[in-house]
Amino acid sequence: MECLAMPPGVPSTFTEALERAAAGRTGDAVWDGDRWHTWRDCLAQSERTAGVLHRAGLRAGDVLATQLPNCWELLVLHAATARLGVLLLPLHTAYRSHEVQSLVTQAGAVALVARGSHRGRSRVGELDGVRAACPSLRHVWVFAEAPEALPTEALCGSAELMPLEDPGVELPAPPRDPQAPLLLLASSGTTSRRPKLCVHRHAGLLGNAEAVAVDGDLDSTDTIVSASPLSHAFGLLSVHLAMVTGGAVGLFEGWNAQDFLTLLRGASATAAFAVPAQLRDLVSVLDRMPTAGTVLPALREVRTGGAPVSRELVDGIRRTLGTRVIVQWGMTEVGAGTYTRPDDPAELTATVGRPTSGAEVRIVDANGALAGAGTTGELQYRSPFMFSGYYRAAETTRDALTADGWLRTGDLAVLYPDGSVGYRGRADELINRGGLKFSALEVEELLNDLPQLAQHAVVAEPDPRLGQRSCLVVALRDGTGLTLDDVTGHLAGKGLATYKLPERLVVVDELPTTVTGKIARARLRAVSLSEAIR
Repeated sequence: MECLAMPPGVPSTFTEALERAAAGRTGDAVWDGDRWHTWRDCLAQSERTAGVLHRAGLRAGDVLATQLPNCWELLVLHAATARLGVLLLPLHTAYRSHEVQSLVTQAGAVALVARGSHRGRSRVGELDGVRAACPSLRHVWVFAEAPEALPTEALCGSAELMPLEDPGVELPAPPRDPQAPLLLLASSGTTSRRPKLCVHRHAGLLGNAEAVAVDGDLDSTDTIVSASPLSHAFGLLSVHLAMVTGGAVGLFEGWNAQDFLTLLRGASATAAFAVPAQLRDLVSVLDRMPTAGTVLPALREVRTGGAPVSRELVDGIRRTLGTRVIVQWGMTEVGAGTYTRPDDPAELTATVGRPTSGAEVRIVDANGALAGAGTTGELQYRSPFMFSGYYRAAETTRDALTADGWLRTGDLAVLYPDGSVGYRGRADELINRGGLKFSALEVEELLNDLPQLAQHAVVAEPDPRLGQRSCLVVALRDGTGLTLDDVTGHLAGKGLATYKLPERLVVVDELPTTVTGKIARARLRAVSLSEAIR
């Protein structure tokens, strides 16, 4: 394996890691849809952008929120805010004004950078409303197709953020403490209605990437392309991996399976990051291509996580792409938490692998005692790379951690003798039918090979006698039909206990998902209660 750009075990700030990458790799490093940039380009542009932000009054400890897709400008802002000690708060592009206003207010952000449109719809009016509703905002910069259309006294055009010339501003010394905060990420891994803002340190995020690189045999020869947004920990990992190894990264905006294939091919990608829903789309496209196995000759790894990964999907990826598959579990709080390794036997992809080097996992029962091997309980996690706490929420942070520093993840899992972790879903995905509890995830996995299903999820519905019953909500593939008897017969044929069989079937056009592609279970429960059986 090639030497890492960041010496293993040596904590680093973002600016130091970028400087090493720029010194070690002079050629193409960042693909932005239609052109390559170098790490030197990123370093130089981020210095100029930092000058603009500093001139506008942003100082260390301030929060700058961004609502940008995966793009060169977002990477530059990541580097520029790190250079100043300003905390970056990346927001999902799918958020509307309600979510943006709520998170900007929660963080006390002093600046917001966003695109003036999303999927052909103007957002200028929404952004102006956010500016007016958030007293902490001193600056709102908008990337707009027609800057002259902006209400100039309220919103500023973004061209000034990416100057081609040095703005002539004397910058303060860059942060040198690797334990200093780097950015905020809004957690989606909780059941709370208000997302928690996770504070991540330079050494935490970059150290996590370094450990993943070593464990995953990734080096400066790799080009990583992620379909996951950089507003999500999984997407950010792809950029941080490329930077700490001195490799390259491809930035992909939005989601379209054919376009993703085109980018993978054009960038000569060696590693692709995508969530299971995206990979199913990819496999579907590749299955229609007679020469699928030769489409991406450079690709040797597909890394996936964020939702359950079925054996059927793993087999489909291997069949169509001929690559190894890395299955990962993580949370906003921990980044890459556990994952399979390149030399693991194929059957281990049925697990979420072993902890990141330097991290620990344990399984505890309802009383907080260690669960026995093979026993399902709550997954708890401890790592030098995980978040340092929730922003401005000391009590919430204390509640999330044990006295000895273990994160209570709220996920159910089992620990096997070889140290690998079997994921069993969220604790709130348990269905309690008359005192008999089972995981919705277990039933969903057994339905993965039912050919009529495009999307499916099992949810609990209230029952006056039993407490809860299970309901299956599905979206069907074109031209297919499905009955409840089809479902229960399929599951019974696999030996599933009768009490775990779905007792109601709801067919919808499309299941609601989160911005990261996970099934939005809270919204799904509302659908199951309001829809009639078809």
